[in-house]
This record gives sequence, C-alpha cells and structure tokens, in this order.
Amino acid sequence: MDIHQLKSLVTIARCGTVARAAELLHLSQPAISAHIKQLEEELRVRLFDRHAKGMQLTAAGEAVFGHAKRALHAVDAIRDEANTLNGEVAGELVIGTVNDPAFLRLPAFLRHMREAAPHVVLSLVQTTSGAVLKNIEDGVLDAGFVEGNLDGMALDTTLLRRAEFVVGYPAAWQDRVDAGGLAGALALPWIGTSDDCSFFRLTTALFAKHGLPFAPAIRTDDESLLLELVGQETGLSLIRRDLLEKPGAGDAVRILEGVTVDAGVHFASAIDPAKPSLLRVARRAVQRAWQD
Repeated sequence: MDIHQLKSLVTIARCGTVARAAELLHLSQPAISAHIKQLEEELRVRLFDRHAKGMQLTAAGEAVFGHAKRALHAVDAIRDEANTLNGEVAGELVIGTVNDPAFLRLPAFLRHMREAAPHVVLSLVQTTSGAVLKNIEDGVLDAGFVEGNLDGMALDTTLLRRAEFVVGYPAAWQDRVDAGGLAGALALPWIGTSDDCSFFRLTTALFAKHGLPFAPAIRTDDESLLLELVGQETGLSLIRRDLLEKPGAGDAVRILEGVTVDAGVHFASAIDPAKPSLLRVARRAVQRAWQD
C-alpha cells in the first residue's frame, strides 16, 4: 500500500462519494476507485459498502480507517519536521471554508500567505462548519474557518470576530409576526440548513430554549439563497446581522426585535496537528488578514 491509497480511503470515508473525494484530492474518479480496489485486494477485506447515495465504511473499513488516519498524520508530521530542520516553509495545507470569501477575508489571507510562505500550496474546500470540524478531527482538513460556539471543544482556535444572528422574516408577514410575537414566529414555517451547519445548531438551540423542536420546512446551506428565500415568503430564519446591513438586503426582510443569538467566527485546527510549522504561518496570515 502507499500514501495515496490511504488518502483516498480516508477522504472517501469522510465525504461519502468517489466524486467528492476526487475533487478534494485533485485526482480522477477512476484513480480514486483504483486506489480502493488495490487496498481491498492487498488487505483481502471489503472496505466500503457501495450504495446509491455513495459509499460507507464496512466494519473492517472502520478499523483500517483509524490506522490510516494515524499513518497520514505521522507522514505529514515527518515532512513538517524535515522542512523545519531545513529552514524551509513548504508543503500543502488543506483548509475548510464557509460563507463567502469576502466575509472570511480570504483574498487578504491568501496574499499574506504568499508573502510569508510562497512555497506552501493551499487547497481551499468550501463546506459547512460541522463538516470542517469533523474533517479536522479525521485529518482530512488541516484547519478551517468555523462559525458557532466552540466552547469545550478539543481544538486550537482563534476567535476572529463575534457574530450576531437575528431572526429574519418576510416583510410581507410583518402583521402576522407583530400579532404573535416570538411564540407566533416560532410556529411559522422556518428555513433550515444541513444538520452539521452552524445555522442549524444555533436555530435548534433557540427553539429548544422555548421548549420546541426545530423542524425546518426547507433547507439550504447557501446564505445568499437563504436570505432570498426569506424575502420570497418561504419562511423565517436565523441570519447574520451583517448580511441584512448590506445595501438593499433588508428591503424584503425584517428583523424580529429583541431576539439575538451570539456566536463567533473562528480559525480552528487540531491541538496536535501534523503540520505545526505550516499552521503557525497560516494562523499568523489569518490574524493579519483580520487586522487589515
């Protein structure tokens, strides 16, 4: 077996499909499939169950998956240490992103990274906050931007800014919302996101605070689409306040006054990362970008 086969195994296990793994690893789907076939033949076990929606680890695959993660971590640590000993800042960082690039100040971050470490290859993976956290845990991502509350999580985190979420509702529903208040608003249709998105967890906590389950009528992980759906009378949703402060953004959307949810925007990585020297450079670049 080789390192590329293990990377394919770990990446498919996390994202669930060969197609997505191919995108993340910048390989063709046949190459990814060949890696898994070769591993299964060498180990003489079936690593994945194939089904219509993708691939899922078998019991044997789960056992191999744990060893593969540790092996990849060790290889990355060796490379990082060798680069440090040689006085080089080189290698690859895979970083998870959420939201739009401008909000995360990615252009400034990339500029500072190029200036500080021109030989570091960066791969940016757009996903949700929950997926970023899980992929950091599994070693698929080296670090990532995360929205939400990370208190108590075993991560190395840098708080970039506080983020205030408000309840946005269609302007056309103002009379209904005014008449029912928060209790009435919680009974109206709501727009949610995938379960691992920070919006979902924050909204679930808001409903739970009032003794209610959160059952969204529709879901989307696209913030701009979410805002548009609220304006088109699809439902209510938690929305970052700054999104509603953009010119024209609030014309069709109103804010339910007196209800706010505080969270944070963080840059997170594992406490014991495989590439500590690269992450130190990346963290400094992120902090500089948010200080610009």
